[in-house]
Amino acid sequence: MGSQATALAIPQREMVSCRVCSASPYTEYLRARGYDIVRCDSCGLRYVNPQPSFNELEQLYAAFDQGDQWRIGEERFNRGVRKVILRFKKGRAALDVGSGSGNFLRCLREAGFDVFGVEPSLTGSTYARSVHGVETFHGTVEGFVALGAARDFDVVTLLNVLEHLKDPASILGLLRPRLRSGGILVIVVPDARLHSLVGETRRRFGFRDPFWMESKGKPLVGFDPPLHLCSFEPGTLSLLVKRCGFVPVYLSNAPLIFNDERWKNAAKRILHVFTEATDRLTLHRVIVGYSTLLVARKA
Repeated sequence: MGSQATALAIPQREMVSCRVCSASPYTEYLRARGYDIVRCDSCGLRYVNPQPSFNELEQLYAAFDQGDQWRIGEERFNRGVRKVILRFKKGRAALDVGSGSGNFLRCLREAGFDVFGVEPSLTGSTYARSVHGVETFHGTVEGFVALGAARDFDVVTLLNVLEHLKDPASILGLLRPRLRSGGILVIVVPDARLHSLVGETRRRFGFRDPFWMESKGKPLVGFDPPLHLCSFEPGTLSLLVKRCGFVPVYLSNAPLIFNDERWKNAAKRILHVFTEATDRLTLHRVIVGYSTLLVARKA
């Protein structure tokens, strides 16, 4: 998920501690669209601080819809993530948090999974139900859990979702009891290291808008306030899930998602070849790429 959203003029914002390690000291990193992105002095997580209010975000996501990009443009990505899941689980109950238009759950259902989605966007949840026949709760994951529905799952996925959450640790804490024994958590997030390298290099060369925050084109998705509130790297992502009671069992570059920007698609393909080669040559010790996929089990 990503967008060229602009800051809403709502002043009620809250200073927060690091969303991964809870440390307070930070260093300013980037200011864009009226938001400050800081870097935790302890674990290195980059995150928006102060955070947008819940009302601000509710207004933003109530009308959130990326159209055909997330309806017809992600099939390769969906099948790639499904292939990883099938290495650990086959034909069980799956929950997708931030399920969008239901494409990924439709893809999982084709492999024999019983699927359910949670999606705050009305257009997305309606599309999932009406077009794909995917049972979808329209609302937040907090709202879904608050219903007290006795539903447990073997697979819980957050695909390009965790970076959008005000308090990702709290959400993972809510989801952990919904995972059955031996269940897996699957997360995909942008890898902030690549995006910071590109942006910082452009900044050194004097580009006026090094991270493409103010341009009409899409930004470097590792940094996209107010939609993206945290900018993860493999290390900070692994630390977060460990602190939330999970054990990482698999870490890799995520499958690519293509859009209508041909130059960016070409750059992604070239980068993917390089990062896959790096992964193999280092015997999976160096994971770096456009985005990261993590699989974890309950501790």
